[in-house]
Amino acid sequence: MQDRLILELARVSADTSLHLGAVLTFDGPPPGADRLAAHLEARLAGLPELTFRLAGTARRPRWEPDPCFDVRRQLHVYDLPDGRADDPDRVLTAMLGQPLRRDRPLWGVWLVRGAGGYALCYRAHHAFQDGLAAAETCERLFGPPPVVRPRRKGEVLPAVPEQRGRSRRSAVWRDLLPPVRRTARWSPLDRPLSGERVVTTADVELARLHTIGRATGASVNQVCLAAVTATLRAWHPADWSGTAVRDLRATLAINVRSAHEPYRLLGNRGGIANIALPCGEPVPLRALAELREQVTFARLADLGRRHRVLYQKMPYWCGHLGLGRSIDPRYTPLTVADVRMRKPLGFAGQPARTLHPLPVSVPGQPLFIAWSTHRGRLHTTFLADAAVRDHRELSGRWYEAVDALESAVRAGCAP
Repeated sequence: MQDRLILELARVSADTSLHLGAVLTFDGPPPGADRLAAHLEARLAGLPELTFRLAGTARRPRWEPDPCFDVRRQLHVYDLPDGRADDPDRVLTAMLGQPLRRDRPLWGVWLVRGAGGYALCYRAHHAFQDGLAAAETCERLFGPPPVVRPRRKGEVLPAVPEQRGRSRRSAVWRDLLPPVRRTARWSPLDRPLSGERVVTTADVELARLHTIGRATGASVNQVCLAAVTATLRAWHPADWSGTAVRDLRATLAINVRSAHEPYRLLGNRGGIANIALPCGEPVPLRALAELREQVTFARLADLGRRHRVLYQKMPYWCGHLGLGRSIDPRYTPLTVADVRMRKPLGFAGQPARTLHPLPVSVPGQPLFIAWSTHRGRLHTTFLADAAVRDHRELSGRWYEAVDALESAVRAGCAP
């Protein structure tokens, strides 16, 4: 169902806005296209999902093996005009509008050449892969050689009590629809969006977030959400002064994929959790404490379990309604994501210098914030509509937010 929902969304918005992936930057001269193609071909032996293309109709899309698959058709060379390939902001922004052709599998690798090094970008259509699948694909393509494991038969879904009648319907609405009230007034929604997207990035030492987490009992993900909260509060402070409204709603991407699907890196199996960012809270550690209570592993795991069952049983119209409301900026104006990479990435024995997630540009929403860890650093991507005022300030506000959390911990301030 998710694949069809995303493909329909792509038909009424810019298709390239629904692409996602990651950018790796490297020092030194770029490899030749033939060398990169040979590397990809060797890795594809364990990634049969990447040989599937879109088929079927708009109402009944499906994935089928591409009889003409050639890895060279998935590889693109991009010369960055007047730009440095070691500048992730420039590389990420340049990659936003690159198309994915529908006559072949909906993914590609871009070799970005420019001054100061080179970059490798993996991008896939959001219907072809969700964020978790795209992240694992990056690991399989550019991480250590994978250990081939035998496939297991499909799993039996965990026992979830069958709900009938009114209780089942109420569970569907509770899981899939955001709150009925509109979100707080937020300055980035004050002007029409341009449709042009821009990227700014930030990166900090991961050890700093671990220090904050150990002192507060928070996970890295919760610390990042607290940093997002403080960033947005400082970005437009007038939105949070003289008002009783404390929260800004956001959607957090979650995984609902079964670990035992036959092609578990194919198709969109993502879900969302609606969260309230306490931007009205001026004390950073109090905001972190609220997020610790709200965004727990148990809650996200339970949501993923319920969404997995719901997506199998609910009618298409219900999923369509839920998606539309979940990305409606009047109710949920931004999305955040923790793009988890578990392995160090590189190419031809050379480690990547940076790794930045390239998130989806959700139609109608002015901002998407995603973060990922790599080689001891946390890399954050701010994907904003170009019409959003002061979008270039986001990375600076992020650094200030991490500094404030770290200072509060060092000072022993109680939440």
